[in-house]
Amino acid sequence: MDVEKTLIPALAILATTGMSIATLWHQRRSSDQARLWERRAQLYVDLLTNQHPYLAEPDMDPAARRYFGPQTREERELLESLSARVDAFATEPVSRLWRDAVFRVHVVSTFVSEGMSDPRSPTPEEEAEIAPLLEQRAAASDALRKQIRADLKTARRRRSLWGRRSRALPGG
Repeated sequence: MDVEKTLIPALAILATTGMSIATLWHQRRSSDQARLWERRAQLYVDLLTNQHPYLAEPDMDPAARRYFGPQTREERELLESLSARVDAFATEPVSRLWRDAVFRVHVVSTFVSEGMSDPRSPTPEEEAEIAPLLEQRAAASDALRKQIRADLKTARRRRSLWGRRSRALPGG
């Protein structure tokens, strides 16, 4: 029958074409995901490198430097650049934790600027007021670091003597 002679090759060509299109689509999607992962990984390394809240004028007394967030124009531009990249490439949990970490740095910096008479020698009352703010800032920074490690799947786990995984290492 002529139908069988033409139908089977036509179906084979359609199936081959469909598989080729599906394969190309999958390769493109995989390539896009790999590119996004690379951009995200680089961003996360940059966040970890630059999240420290002790940025301030280089000639500032080291005792007071630890309180401040970005002070110079370059530091503020870096913060804006990192925040824009967070908006573009970070996962929602990292984005939320980044905003919280930046906010906590700002809260401490504002308290130092407006609530302390002399950051180089705070009064006991000022130290008592700023202590929980510093703890919140450190907790926000630590939460961000942990989420970044989870996103990148680099959270370290230790193995027991029998090869089974146990709880995460402290600080990991």
